[in-house]
Amino acid sequence: MKNILIAVLVIFLTVQLSAQNNSFTNSVNNKQNRFYADLVAKTAVLNGGWGLFGGMRAGYNINENISLGLIGHGLIPERLGGSYINQKDRDELHFGYGGIETAFNHRLSDKFYLGGTIMAGAGRADYENLGGHDYFFIIEPGASVNYIITNWFGLGCSANYRLASGVKYADFSNASFSGWSTSIDFKFGF
Repeated sequence: MKNILIAVLVIFLTVQLSAQNNSFTNSVNNKQNRFYADLVAKTAVLNGGWGLFGGMRAGYNINENISLGLIGHGLIPERLGGSYINQKDRDELHFGYGGIETAFNHRLSDKFYLGGTIMAGAGRADYENLGGHDYFFIIEPGASVNYIITNWFGLGCSANYRLASGVKYADFSNASFSGWSTSIDFKFGF
């Protein structure tokens, strides 16, 4: 229940931040890039440990406040030891997820803007040696701070909370694939 309340709070805050100037015309900022593609490096809590993810998002800026796109992340399976999810001498977990993402952006200046996102989609998990797999629903709200370096490149830092539902694989539960994550985004506009 606590996780759902956090997700609702993040969604509420992002909608409030984007409530200013939601017209569907781009009369304020004619220099805005319409399409974007981001490379994402993410660390996330995963089944009591942590995981390193690589990902990408691509989409369309409807106006200066609202964007719509697709996003996908995949667990990097390297065995780093410590509390990393894939430790030496254990079956290697493969996990990926993605879906449709909506972003609400609020400009603080010409170079900085705050973003709120919500992603709804699916996840897939399997062990390399155990066999079988599972698909389940994932929703991931988040917030970010972004810096525009040039008119086609920028950086972003974000915090997200991933909620999984319908997990029925091996000894995993919904809580195994739910948790906090942070990411660094390399943003490209064209």
